[in-house]
Amino acid sequence: MMKKLFTGCLTAIGAVVVLVIIISLFSGGDGSSDTASGESDQSNQEQSAESGAEKEEKASKVKKAGIGETATIADVGFTVKNVKTTSVIESGNQFTEDAKTSGKFVLMDVTVKNGQKEPLTINSGYFEIKTSDGTTYEAVTDGQVLMAMGNVASEFFLTQINPGLSKSGKVAFEVPKDFKLKNAVLHCQTGFFGTESIEISLK
Repeated sequence: MMKKLFTGCLTAIGAVVVLVIIISLFSGGDGSSDTASGESDQSNQEQSAESGAEKEEKASKVKKAGIGETATIADVGFTVKNVKTTSVIESGNQFTEDAKTSGKFVLMDVTVKNGQKEPLTINSGYFEIKTSDGTTYEAVTDGQVLMAMGNVASEFFLTQINPGLSKSGKVAFEVPKDFKLKNAVLHCQTGFFGTESIEISLK
């Protein structure tokens, strides 16, 4: 009887020891996981900080110019020769209606010079107006407006410019009546993805 009782006690103690070891192992695993998770979070934060710094650095590299000045990026020169606003674009053609808007149009005479060694394709979509509060206006693609503008509007419709040559044309934007040129810049880029861009003040 005593022998059985003694054996039972040893078995119980052994079970408790095994249970303690198992709990200890799991506790250690959790701590390791937390540490790994903490290191991962810290790494992600550092990467985000680096990404933000890279964006600020790229933004600071955007070249700027004023009206009448040439801003060059990647051997491509952009010059805004003239800017005006109007509520009506007169076609000057009896067969084409004038273009009208409830706001106003911003019309720009722009010259692009290709200083690269390969042909460059320019489209009106490569131009945007950006204001100081972050608002963006794309160039007009409305058929009625482009018809009223005539041939000058087609100068920047998927136009190819060979090396060493320039192309001039008009770019139109439709903006609200209270839009102020002094608070805006013309953002120009050399491709669809805007990896190379410049800004021209419209003051």
